[in-house]
Amino acid sequence: MADLEDGSTETDAFPDAPLSGAELARVLDERLAEVPGWHSPDDPVRLGFAMTAPHALALDAFGRFAERNPNNVGVHTRFGDGVRGTRRLEREAVLALAGLLHADAADGHLTGGANEGTLAGLRIGRNALRAAGAGRVVVLASALTHHSVAKAAEILDLELRSCPAGPSWLLEAQAVDAALDALAEETGPGARTGVVVVSTAGYYNTGLVDPVDAISAVLARRAAGGGNLSVFHHVDAAHGGMILPFTAPEVPFDFRNPYVHSVVLDPHKSGLMPYSCGVFLCRKGLLGHGAVPAPMSGFVDETVSGSRSGAMAAALWSLVFGLAADGYREVFRDCLGVRDRLADAIRAADPDAVVLPSPGNTVVVAGFSHGEGRLPAELAERYRLVGNTLPWTAPDGSAGERLFHHFYAMPHLTPAHVDGFGAALAAALAGAARVPRREVPAAPANPAGELRDLRRSSVCLRHLVVHPPGRRDPDDHPHAYSFHTFQDRAGLGEELAARPWTGADGGRTGLYVYAPDLTAPFANELFGVTDPERYSLEVLDRNQQKLSLVGAAHFAVFGPEPRTPDRPVVLANFHADGAFRSVEYKYGDRRYNDEVQVFPDHVVVKIGKDARSVRRDGNDYSFSLDTSLELRVRLTDGAAAPRITRVARHADPALPRRRHLLRGQYRRFPNRFFDTVVDLTVGREYAGGSPAAGLVPSAAGGPLLARSALLDLVRVTASVAEGALRVELAAVGAEGGAAFTVPLGLGARLPALLPGIPVGDPEALTPAEVVGWAGRLHPRLASLREAALAREGHRRLSVPEGAAGGTEPA
Repeated sequence: MADLEDGSTETDAFPDAPLSGAELARVLDERLAEVPGWHSPDDPVRLGFAMTAPHALALDAFGRFAERNPNNVGVHTRFGDGVRGTRRLEREAVLALAGLLHADAADGHLTGGANEGTLAGLRIGRNALRAAGAGRVVVLASALTHHSVAKAAEILDLELRSCPAGPSWLLEAQAVDAALDALAEETGPGARTGVVVVSTAGYYNTGLVDPVDAISAVLARRAAGGGNLSVFHHVDAAHGGMILPFTAPEVPFDFRNPYVHSVVLDPHKSGLMPYSCGVFLCRKGLLGHGAVPAPMSGFVDETVSGSRSGAMAAALWSLVFGLAADGYREVFRDCLGVRDRLADAIRAADPDAVVLPSPGNTVVVAGFSHGEGRLPAELAERYRLVGNTLPWTAPDGSAGERLFHHFYAMPHLTPAHVDGFGAALAAALAGAARVPRREVPAAPANPAGELRDLRRSSVCLRHLVVHPPGRRDPDDHPHAYSFHTFQDRAGLGEELAARPWTGADGGRTGLYVYAPDLTAPFANELFGVTDPERYSLEVLDRNQQKLSLVGAAHFAVFGPEPRTPDRPVVLANFHADGAFRSVEYKYGDRRYNDEVQVFPDHVVVKIGKDARSVRRDGNDYSFSLDTSLELRVRLTDGAAAPRITRVARHADPALPRRRHLLRGQYRRFPNRFFDTVVDLTVGREYAGGSPAAGLVPSAAGGPLLARSALLDLVRVTASVAEGALRVELAAVGAEGGAAFTVPLGLGARLPALLPGIPVGDPEALTPAEVVGWAGRLHPRLASLREAALAREGHRRLSVPEGAAGGTEPA
């Protein structure tokens, strides 16, 4: 499998022959061992997520019915429906849960979870409000509402309006009233606006419950007063709905309020059900707003998912009637005891922390006093703890924001689990407090201010300092991975030490050297030398060399400025033994460009390469690379004609381009994504011609399209003739084009042109050796750069005559 080799993930071939029973068992056992268990104190405990061990009754019932694979498609809570088998079990379980939530009569069905249930509720609400004459429908919710609400609004193409989360962390009735006033004011004469108000009974990151009764009273008053608004009220009770009826039955979050129209529950959280099991409930007469005829199947579908597991309905029934209220009360009474024990353990480890157990719920919220509230990364990862920034009013009355972590006291947790976490937390916080602050020697004063930006940024833009001293493990692949970037360090808040170069040769005007620590220049991440207006050379330390995907040293020619899309940045990369690795020509800006990479034995053309890195948390960075088209040309000995060996289409470049990862999805390992990949082979000595269209067979799916950094959407054709690869771009729907020509023998000439020095033992190097190497490389790379200037849209790469000698260009 290709995952985690170079950051990209592609499909695998479907197997022709089955694995043996022993091999199947071996692989499954290996994967099972990677999933933490529930009951051993030695296993990491999922304190930051609302998940727990499913009850044996549910597992047994699910197993008994799964073999018959019943499909509970449709809704079974109406009179005359749900009379047999698993559909009857679903009807009885769903209506019992509706009774638990004080519904006199209700309809509902099982879902895959509260995400689906919220989508169902907002869909029914939208359609009901439109049926009431609303031309515009708005979703109104707290800024702390679960992301499933925003997702449902996006799917349903509804405007989402958020009420700011105030000091109470709740959606207050006054805020709802004011927001409704604003919407009424915005609604023109003769028009009507529909509003889906979403309340929460058990916020995921606090456990708190909105004043649903007060919000419902606001809606009832407004409905009685007429006006130009129609309102539907949905309650997200995914986390609290299976707990509060047994721990705080007086909390009126449910159907006892006439202006609650729908509610979602998640029995697969605290309800002891296996994933995926949610429940959607609504008042009678509303399900029809989500009805779609299914004539091919002979029924009317009022659900989002359609087919649903009857075995899951049997599992839920077994808990509703096998545990009943007495059993759930006992489960959650124990959970509240564990919650209080967990709160005490946090206070003991950090007496200055703000610790807030959620009333009636199994959640503890804690704001730690160390490191701006952040927990050590290893502890947070082990216990799967997540921090959220929330508004906070301190005891002295000052208002601002503070980082809080949430903890779930779920049914599987034991006192031993809590005590183990308390000890780990105390040790981690004490260890964090004992880590001395590392002082970096200050750079010499510089009245002209030239060193200011160098202290903040590496001009090479190739590597990040991603791990502070003492936190790197080059053998921990991929978790401690290194990666290259084209975003400057200043933008990531990282600083380097820098000083003018004054070597034994008396120094060279305008040169600077830099490193995280110039007292040990080759021992920590990297050492660099730069002429800030022209070039830089960076040598990685021993650990970074081991982790790097792109060589051990990098030389970048980026000046003189100004940069234009016709003038590339050129990088040369070297292996640890000093051997030449590659030269890269980047046309565009430093992050988003069309690029040609030339190796001794292959050429890679990248159209629309977008490379960036982000700070994930603290000193933790991630890197992601999107490329619209990657054309990989492998050079073979002899004169073999060009041949396409693979065309992989992962995405449609003609659709509006969006990055494949959002900030919250970044992992430390480099994440690579390609719209299209084309692999090609050709002999180095091939001198004939090949039709441009012939290199992209029609069976591959039509014209080869890409999103170019230079031209936006383009058609791409490739050909090999007269000993060179030519890639042409033609703008789609606009004027303009571009072409890249790369001699097949260019890569074979570059090692002699760009000699390296061994850097595999970096501590044995001296700054003077690196400075001298940079001085020798610059005129040669500068000549390659000048030869690659675009002329009338054509970028012809070559080695100019005499490039190996001469003096450094002015």
